[in-house]
Amino acid sequence: MKQTDFAKTLTRYLSQYLPGQRNVSTNTIKSYRDTFKQILKFCDTELQISPESLTFNMIKSDTIQDFLVWLEKTKEISINTRNQRLAAIHSFYRYVQMENPENMFECQKILCIPFKKREIKPIDYLTQESLKVLFEQPNTNTAKGRRDLIIMALLYDTGARIQELIDLKVGNIRLAKPATVLLMGKGGKARYVPIMGKTRDLLENYLKENYLLENGKQNHPLFYNSARQPFTRPGITYILEKYLIKAKELHSEIMFPDKLKPHMMRHTKAMHLLEAGVNLIYIRDLLGHVNVSTTEHYARTNSQMKRKALEAVYMEVVKQNVPVWDENKDLMNWLKELCK
Repeated sequence: MKQTDFAKTLTRYLSQYLPGQRNVSTNTIKSYRDTFKQILKFCDTELQISPESLTFNMIKSDTIQDFLVWLEKTKEISINTRNQRLAAIHSFYRYVQMENPENMFECQKILCIPFKKREIKPIDYLTQESLKVLFEQPNTNTAKGRRDLIIMALLYDTGARIQELIDLKVGNIRLAKPATVLLMGKGGKARYVPIMGKTRDLLENYLKENYLLENGKQNHPLFYNSARQPFTRPGITYILEKYLIKAKELHSEIMFPDKLKPHMMRHTKAMHLLEAGVNLIYIRDLLGHVNVSTTEHYARTNSQMKRKALEAVYMEVVKQNVPVWDENKDLMNWLKELCK
């Protein structure tokens, strides 16, 4: 069977361009791949166009817009997910117009499809009190409890993304002063993050206990499951949720979030740094953000900082003995007559 222009271009895009020229992460490639799997399914089930016969001439800007509507209705995806799918499509069609310039006009029409505006919700994070209680939950008399504690402590202390934590190798840890962790961020960007003394001590004990300081263990996963494979996202999430439930049961008087996802520990670190008065530029570098505008979202969320800023410039202009306005009978009568 002869390959279509769409099949050839999509194959080169996913297998050569993204990993070879853009050097994007495996997770990003998987996300883009999933977008096109859904497009192929949409064309097959809704348009009766089989994947093997799909060509660029069959995919117009209206097709992409119909696909996005189909996603929202049938898959019940959020606006964020819808915009992520569209971002993947935009990326592909920027590549297409360079590789297949004869399709440039339709490519530009697809690139003009706008992202959907979304409501920016406040960031969920743990207060310092709730974080302290959460860290008290693992049973440190057991090896598993000690491991869980260091996972939570390192996730918070470094502000790491969950994938950055999962990808950590023993060789990424420096215990000598100044103690640091080497995190590999999005796009293969590396950054050194300092770790505090208590976290460093917990980490050293964990490495010794699991014989990970021996020679030849530098490329061994730092955190691993019973099969000695790196933890998965669901595995880390399960650990956090387990101790959140326990903390809620023991301390019902403390406010906790409904759920505790790994990324919330990253948010928590950023918010605590902000509350401590740390400059946004330093927080950006710690979190590995490309642009400080991403980090500014934490400042917009921090209601405590807003309150302090307002209190700092507040002037008490209202006196205590303010006459009751309704004692002015003439004004009351005038207002009554106004609407007759």
